[in-house]
Amino acid sequence: MPEPAYAVITCRLVYRWMDDKAAFLNRVRHLLVPCGTFWVVTEIAGRREDTDPLQGLGISPAETETLTSGWSAVQTADLDVLRCYALRP
Repeated sequence: MPEPAYAVITCRLVYRWMDDKAAFLNRVRHLLVPCGTFWVVTEIAGRREDTDPLQGLGISPAETETLTSGWSAVQTADLDVLRCYALRP
């Protein structure tokens, strides 16, 4: 029986905590329909004040590269310390 395919998959404030980000992203790509959207909301490193105890919660530039590479289209929108990504296979 084939696996179901989804038009939209969301990941809100969870991506930073994934141990194997590449495997997670490959799984999402596998589950999306060809014109589907993977919507990610995550904090970006360096957007909080140095004295903020939550300073370390954002994803690094390398993690951002892992997230955004391999997609046919990447759109972003910034919301204060957060960035939203619309990723298409």
